[in-house]
Amino acid sequence: MESVFIVVGILVIFFVVVQKRFLKQDELKDNHYKRKGPLLNAKESAFYNALIAAVGHHGVVMSKVNMANVLAPVSTEKKQWFIANNRIAKSYFDYVVCDPRTMEVRVAIELDNGKELDKGKLERQKLLLHVCKSANIPLIGTNIKHSYQVGRLRRLLAAHIDLIEPDKEVRFCKRCGSPMTIKIAYQGEHKGRRFFTCSRQPHCTYTENYNVVFEDDE
Repeated sequence: MESVFIVVGILVIFFVVVQKRFLKQDELKDNHYKRKGPLLNAKESAFYNALIAAVGHHGVVMSKVNMANVLAPVSTEKKQWFIANNRIAKSYFDYVVCDPRTMEVRVAIELDNGKELDKGKLERQKLLLHVCKSANIPLIGTNIKHSYQVGRLRRLLAAHIDLIEPDKEVRFCKRCGSPMTIKIAYQGEHKGRRFFTCSRQPHCTYTENYNVVFEDDE
C-alpha cells in the first residue's frame, strides 16, 4: 500500500514539474519582440560623432549611460539609500567620456534637446547638477551647434581632460552627420573660395560656406 502512495506521489511531482516547464516555455513563446530602432536620433548621433572626433584616443565616449552605473548613494541608512538609488536609477547621462585605461567617468555631457523648459526638464537639470557636484564629476552643457564645431567642443573638453589640445575646427554634415571636407570652387561667382562639402558626395550634396560661424549661446 505504501508503495502505491510513493508511486502516486512521484507521478504528481513529475506532472507538476513538467507542467511548470511547459507553461514557462509557452509564456516565452507568447512574448515576441521587435527592435525599437537607433539608440540615438539624428541630432544625437551627429553630436556623438562630433564628440568622438573631439576626444580622439584620449577617452571613450558612451551615450545614454544609466546614472546608477556611474554613481552610488553614500547614505548608510537602508531606507534613504533605496530612495536615493531609485532616483538615479530612473535617469541617465546623455554622454560620458571615460578614461581609456580604467573606464572611469571623467566628464558628463548634457545635450540640450531644444525643447521648452517644463517641470520634467527642470527636475532633470536639478538632479544632474546635484549628482555631478556631490560626486565631483565635471558636467558640460552643450547644444546641437557643437555637432558642427568640433574645435569648439574640443576646447570645452580640454578644460577637464588634460591630454586634449584645441586645434583646427572639424565640421560634420548637418544633413547626414558625416565628416565634411574643404574644397575650392573652380568656377562660378565664388571661384577661388573655400567651402565645406559632405564627404559622402554624390550621395549627400550638402555644402556650407567656409566662413559661416555658429555662435555659442550665453
